[in-house]
Amino acid sequence: MTNLMLLPDGMRRWSQTNGVSLQEGYQAMADKIVEFTGWVREEGFTNFYIATNSAENYTRPEAAVSTFLSAFNDVARRCHGDLNFAFSGSLDLVPESYLTELEELRDKSDKESEFTLHFVLGMSLSREIVDIFNKFNGKVPAMTEEMLADNAYVPEPVDYVIRTGNHIRLSNFYPLMSPFAELHFCPALLPDVTRADFEAALQDLRGRDRRFGGYPA
Repeated sequence: MTNLMLLPDGMRRWSQTNGVSLQEGYQAMADKIVEFTGWVREEGFTNFYIATNSAENYTRPEAAVSTFLSAFNDVARRCHGDLNFAFSGSLDLVPESYLTELEELRDKSDKESEFTLHFVLGMSLSREIVDIFNKFNGKVPAMTEEMLADNAYVPEPVDYVIRTGNHIRLSNFYPLMSPFAELHFCPALLPDVTRADFEAALQDLRGRDRRFGGYPA
């Protein structure tokens, strides 16, 4: 089945627009992601990847980092019981307390489920490649695509990427080994995304002629 990645964006702008704290904005995000996960599952996707933050996001003030990490841990806490939960990324950037809870939730999640919710924390294509290179440097005669894929943050190619928040850029959120991912940029801020927005994104993505570099049939 098709693999989908979400790049959630717009929480700070949503908080400012609605006159609430950033913490309340991220709580609204958490509520929406729980709802969004249900939509993704109903559409028959097997893997739902969420790019929770980029490596650069960890340079924000400590209170802001704590706010977004707490919100994503809340999502995992609320969802892990009836699906397979996994996570990957630049885990050396994640404070131990948050990482420890994610490990516990991963281990308690339903490993027999046919649906996986997968967080990618601290996304950075350059860090990802450098880490893989350093892992194998001097230990193998040559790097292969199979070795890259086996050690990538996202274990299999992503088919569709949806970014919310009306920014037409990737901001270091790009999964390695997914060169043919189709991109959709949703204008709504993440907490405001509706089921209709999601269905419009899927209609756009599924309606494209995916040729993977080949000639049209």
